[in-house]
Amino acid sequence: MHQRSRSLVLFFLLLLAGATPARAQHPLFSTQGQQPALYTGADGTLELVFGKSNEIYYSHSDDEGRTFSTPVLVDSLPGLHLGASRGPRIASSRRTVVITAIDRKGDLYAYTLDRRKGTWGPRRKVNDAPEVAREGFNALTGDGRGRFFVTWLDLRSDKKNKIFGATSEDGGKTWSKNRLVYRSPDSTVCECCQPTAVMKGKHVYVMFRNWIDGARDMYVIHSTDGGVSFGAPRKLGEGTWKLNACPMDGGDLQVGRENELAAVWRRNNDLYLTRAGEQEQRIAQGRNATLAVSGESTFLAWHQTGQVWSLMPGKDSPEMIGNGRYPRVVPLSGNRAFCVWEDGGTIRGKVLAGVE
Repeated sequence: MHQRSRSLVLFFLLLLAGATPARAQHPLFSTQGQQPALYTGADGTLELVFGKSNEIYYSHSDDEGRTFSTPVLVDSLPGLHLGASRGPRIASSRRTVVITAIDRKGDLYAYTLDRRKGTWGPRRKVNDAPEVAREGFNALTGDGRGRFFVTWLDLRSDKKNKIFGATSEDGGKTWSKNRLVYRSPDSTVCECCQPTAVMKGKHVYVMFRNWIDGARDMYVIHSTDGGVSFGAPRKLGEGTWKLNACPMDGGDLQVGRENELAAVWRRNNDLYLTRAGEQEQRIAQGRNATLAVSGESTFLAWHQTGQVWSLMPGKDSPEMIGNGRYPRVVPLSGNRAFCVWEDGGTIRGKVLAGVE
């Protein structure tokens, strides 16, 4: 059989199986959606969540992004916060998958998939004070062994945004008392920027955009006890950004093999990368950047003027990988990563490969 014919046969077989191949500028599936979020599970499974109106959908890939399962409706959450980096988040362990999402009333909910049963449990409220997460931003992470940590912007007590968090020790079924992670000494943290959380063992790192003396700079705060308590925050980068507005841009953070941090964020119209022991590095103009660390390689993606761009290891300049915005990238094996993004309601994806 001719090579092109074999490819077409494979494509239609995948369609019949409820999955499609992940290629740049091709949809991952026919279901429309916004704000996809990705997580690499302990066994290499790619966990994917996205929203559509009030609906939350889950899909996964067992072959490093070549195909994804048909999206499953997890819940229809009235008033689901969606758009501008708001939306559901996902993390997993070998036994469970956890999704968190916020409604427009300001309540944060968690959903748990029992892998053995193959069923999603009911929504469970995480915030222990009502309607305090009205900005709609949250970040979720896990240690791969059943412990999860979620953080969000919280208005309780004084109607000023603070960083709060909660932990789950049972795979997302129950959540701890909410704990203050950080309160700005200058009234509030930046109120419209997505926080990021990553977990490695009992080390939890939260990155957020602060607001001190008119400067909206990025900070990282660190916990060594699984998110129960946090130390003093430290500022990222060498410059500062004085801004009397919210940039709605939170950046991304990852942890390497030796608990070394890599972070990407926006200052003015430029994107910067910092890695442990190194000075900040300007990458390009853009916004809503994301990164993945695969071994010694760092993959970056962002959007600019309706296009998604990526800078891959071993390459000197960024390349445009598709039309759309709000990319998310996670590591794969073998100096590769997988990037997913939204394009006018279509969820697209691509495997990114570094130069050896």
